[in-house]
Amino acid sequence: KMEPADKAPAPAPAAKSPRGFPRGAATIGIIILISSISLLSSGCSNLRSFTLQDSEQLDTESGGPTTKGIRARNKNNNENDADKFSLARTQSFGFFNDITNDNWKLLQNMVAQHWNHKFPERPLTHHPTWRGAGQSGQLHIPAWYQTNFEPNFSCQFEKRIGATGEESRGNGDGPKWICDPHRIKRLAAERKAQDPNHPGCVIYSVGSAGDFSFEKGMEEELGPGTCEYHIFDMGDFEEKMKLQNISRAHFHRWGLDTQGEENIQPGAEFYGLKDTVKLLGHDNLDVIDVFKIDCEKCEWRIYRDWLLSGLPSLQQIQVEIHSGNIGKMHQAEKHDHDISPEIPFFEFLEEAGYVRFHKEPNIQYNDGSCEEYAFLKLDKEFFAARKKMLAERNITRVDI
Repeated sequence: KMEPADKAPAPAPAAKSPRGFPRGAATIGIIILISSISLLSSGCSNLRSFTLQDSEQLDTESGGPTTKGIRARNKNNNENDADKFSLARTQSFGFFNDITNDNWKLLQNMVAQHWNHKFPERPLTHHPTWRGAGQSGQLHIPAWYQTNFEPNFSCQFEKRIGATGEESRGNGDGPKWICDPHRIKRLAAERKAQDPNHPGCVIYSVGSAGDFSFEKGMEEELGPGTCEYHIFDMGDFEEKMKLQNISRAHFHRWGLDTQGEENIQPGAEFYGLKDTVKLLGHDNLDVIDVFKIDCEKCEWRIYRDWLLSGLPSLQQIQVEIHSGNIGKMHQAEKHDHDISPEIPFFEFLEEAGYVRFHKEPNIQYNDGSCEEYAFLKLDKEFFAARKKMLAERNITRVDI
């Protein structure tokens, strides 16, 4: 049967792909898929950070984020990241620069909740010089230290520093516990970058008795030339010190005693700390990074001089304290209600902003009556929660 002449013939069916789709549609689909993959590949690094806030910074002509908008966002992110560490950085005088505010608050809370005494109303319990009401057995200094003034702070990377060679291998009586020594190295580099004439870091070591394992260990830990070492002792150990090959180490043959009027006499056997700092030209320093002292009970006479106005701040104090004796105390500590110097010593340092991050009994040469303590200086704002906690406890001593 013939079709009408005016009726156009039907178009031939489109060729199909093996899966039944029109070839044109398959090609378009492939192109779209490839374009999508390309778009995702180029933009995947920005997907996490691009937010609705960026829509306010779109370039209306191109439809993409403006360079100005991205830079502003990155700047805000950097500022926010830095702010995450602001509490620790500020309250440690720059020593801690990578502890988050949340973790720093945990440390604040740990200090706030700490008890300095097992018997807070009778902190002289076990002290052999106290014979008042409530006193019982174990009247000796090791028992007293076991029940009072434990560490109340934690340094994540504290390290016992002593020479790693045969003279100590980091063990024995000479090495000391240092809070995060890598931070000292960082601060030294920052100071040198700001002022090439700055010594970097400064370490005072009082009372060595010819044992330089600590100073040697510090140089091994921090690197040669990082710190300036000033070693004080009454003995003639200068030549022995030189054999250690500690760079920038200086030996001073004098001891520390109470600071009197500033009237420095050359060649004296003893100087106060303020006179010592002035003699060494350190009175313009902001900080002495480590103040290590073992002076056989002189600590009870001179510890208040460590914090005199006009002195550099002592960032860390490593001190061996010896069994107290009222006869050896500084006149200022002869209170009617304390017959031992230990409690005023610890309370004075805490009030001045020091936390205790390590405690170690010396049992090599005695029965534990000598204790090695390590302190770290923090801003007084750090102790706000502790002051509140102490007020709430409202402890009244009855051994006075």
